[in-house]
Amino acid sequence: MRYLFFDIECADGNKAICEFGFVLCDEQFRIIKKTNTLINPECKFNLTGRTGQKDLILTYPYEEYYKHPAFDDAYDNIKFLMTQPDLLIFGHGVENDIRFIIKDCNRPIYKLKPFDYVVYDIQKMLPEFSRKNSKFTSLEKAFLELVPEHIRNELKDHRAVDDAYKTMLVFAAMLKDLEFSVNDMIEACPKSKIMALEYWERYKADEPLRKERRKAREQGRKNKAKRDEGQVLWGELYRKHEPLLEDANSIGKFVTVSGEMKENHEELKNLIRLIEENGFVAYDRINGSDFLVVLDEKNKEQLANGLRYPYAGKIITYQEFVDMCEKK
Repeated sequence: MRYLFFDIECADGNKAICEFGFVLCDEQFRIIKKTNTLINPECKFNLTGRTGQKDLILTYPYEEYYKHPAFDDAYDNIKFLMTQPDLLIFGHGVENDIRFIIKDCNRPIYKLKPFDYVVYDIQKMLPEFSRKNSKFTSLEKAFLELVPEHIRNELKDHRAVDDAYKTMLVFAAMLKDLEFSVNDMIEACPKSKIMALEYWERYKADEPLRKERRKAREQGRKNKAKRDEGQVLWGELYRKHEPLLEDANSIGKFVTVSGEMKENHEELKNLIRLIEENGFVAYDRINGSDFLVVLDEKNKEQLANGLRYPYAGKIITYQEFVDMCEKK
């Protein structure tokens, strides 16, 4: 039996493979072959400045990848390697790598047939290892603890063959520490086994749900940015009003606002104007305020149901506050 550890780098973090690295070894983890294949992604690189994602710096300059053949040239070798008999395949976070290969196969410029294989995810084995060694909560922590420093220093982050080798080193060290065979670990971690094409079908079926989640995350980021900007506007006012908190004439007039109000800048600016013109005092906490101004009835219901303690003041919508000021 031989063991294959592999890793992939992509030009945009989602598809367009630019590096395929692998380590092939025997049952004693003696290396038979180590290879890092650079691939022309046939697209622009997009690995920095992405919204909500960390920048990813590859080992080689982008120009180097364009000097090499494209994925359709590497396809046969990758398929041959990963469909060999008497071979167990391992990786770290392999669901990403499965998608990378199939997405490249499906690119219109290639139209290659995706191939099936079984792969075991070291990431899904880590909880089993952590039951005995609770400090190893991630592959990186296990790598730093279990692999000698002189070997670690030779490896480069985001170089596919080095990441594959890192996975092999950690896996071998985990087995030694647990006194497990490879089969022992596989049996102890059945969820680590993934069939490539079966996983891909599940992934496609879940795509609508993922789109909704991505949409919700993006909206959440936008809302946070608006709320942060609104907090600046509100903060300027309540800091200006801090001396009024000790003024006896201010009793009964403390106003605070909901987060949703801070996201709606036009209404917030008008509210600030009304507070100033009608002698109210801006306050930045719910507890101790007399009025909690919310965006609308929906926001009022959400806050009323979500407050941890009973609110002694009055929850009032923005429109109700406007109407109250106009009647004065």
